[in-house]
Amino acid sequence: MNRDAVKTEIKDIFHHVAPDIEFDELDLARPLNEQVEMDSIDFYRLLIQIDERMKVNVPDSMLHELKNLNGLIDYVVANSQ
Repeated sequence: MNRDAVKTEIKDIFHHVAPDIEFDELDLARPLNEQVEMDSIDFYRLLIQIDERMKVNVPDSMLHELKNLNGLIDYVVANSQ
């Protein structure tokens, strides 16, 4: 998948997991936890949806490297089929 397609899919996942968060208002370069209050359960639901929809597993060991949405998008692009 290309970057735009991944971003669009993650935006849709956000809409379902955390409908109160306006994805388009987020700064993709800033850490997500500095911009919104998202509990760990919602964050893991986001990761589960990425795995189910895009077939990309984000292991817990990678979470410290994926501090912002740009990092998450880049990871999914690099690991998608």
